[in-house]
Amino acid sequence: MPFWPAPTDHVVDKARAAHHQRVGVEAAHVASAPATWLLIGEHVDHYGGIVAAGLSDLRAAAAVSPREDSTITVTYRVDGPGEPQVREESTTLDTLSQLAAAQQPGVDEAGQPVPPPFPTGGLAERFGGVVSTMVSRQLLSRETTGVDITVVTDIPTYSGLGGLAAADVAVALAMLGGNEDPHDAPLRARVAEVCSQAVNSFAALPALRARHTAALRGNGRQVSIIDYADGSVTQAPHPLGDKLHAFVVAVPDSTPGPQIGVDLRIRQRFVDNACHAFGTESLRLLPDASSRVLDWLDAVHEVHPEQDHPEHADAASWLGFYAAETDRALGIARSLRSRRGADLLPLLHQSQSALGSIYHLPVAAEVAELVTARGAVAARAAAAGVANSVIAYVPAERAQNFSQDLADDGLLVVPVNPGEPAA
Repeated sequence: MPFWPAPTDHVVDKARAAHHQRVGVEAAHVASAPATWLLIGEHVDHYGGIVAAGLSDLRAAAAVSPREDSTITVTYRVDGPGEPQVREESTTLDTLSQLAAAQQPGVDEAGQPVPPPFPTGGLAERFGGVVSTMVSRQLLSRETTGVDITVVTDIPTYSGLGGLAAADVAVALAMLGGNEDPHDAPLRARVAEVCSQAVNSFAALPALRARHTAALRGNGRQVSIIDYADGSVTQAPHPLGDKLHAFVVAVPDSTPGPQIGVDLRIRQRFVDNACHAFGTESLRLLPDASSRVLDWLDAVHEVHPEQDHPEHADAASWLGFYAAETDRALGIARSLRSRRGADLLPLLHQSQSALGSIYHLPVAAEVAELVTARGAVAARAAAAGVANSVIAYVPAERAQNFSQDLADDGLLVVPVNPGEPAA
């Protein structure tokens, strides 16, 4: 497998040309958004933890034009080595309305809440859901009918670089078009929230909110520190530079199973139920959260044994991981801000070990061991449980030989270079 190529043509131009070729009309608007890479924290946002995310130079662009028949068509093209990978799907606004209604919780005969089924939507439901949610949140006119969407991306699929999240943001900004100032900070915060809400309501794989936030509110020269206890987004010095390089190293054509999205949503629903039970916005704000939540869970099992709740041991493992990973994320944020780069490495090692024990990552663990043996000073799963890839941190003097050796071994190697926010 060769290196993932650096883009030679601007992805916006490619999206505009592809849209015209497919639809036969010029795109009304085009927008693009960057890939995102994660230092730490991708599984603790629901807990109220901290995510550290950076931007990459790889991008996704979306071109849109209106339709009059309430249909949403999606073409999703990934450009890379070899022939482009193209997927085409469609749905309707009526179908999206039905799917949204199905996500509302119900009540059984005993008055107990009945959770909705997990969504199973594909690309059309995901991007169409972004459009539908923008209408319901009054970012788009209620007179919005159908839309043709063409996405062209330089971001490799299932690499852990958030290609779909970048496309979500690009679609949302393209749909805004000239109706709003796309550089307005409050608007960008709102668009990030809408993208995450739409994905969680319609798509099979739940959203990592930090990717949408970083793509819209980050910058390429720093790392975004997103604290979900208070919703703050701050910037910290970038860990990569003249002395330390990073590469995404992935197993080519390796895709996650359908159970991945279900497992992630089960954990998230457990956290949501616990927050609702204690009347708190996040478990991180709840004193003695672990013991109190486990006591509550035991009581629920005793009173409602017929309901589907996680076992005590599983919940204890999840809560322990959330608390410890949040502490590690705090440590990484402190080390970045104080420019103590050496403090990053043991925290990344600890995080990778913890991820492997709770998310069972045999392929990513093997890749992490391989890249460490080849000269990486640290390696961590790029998107634990979602992609069989790691981010390898390599001293600059070893970077060229490191990346060439792994590419020669048949692995996908993607340099992590600074990027710019969505535009």
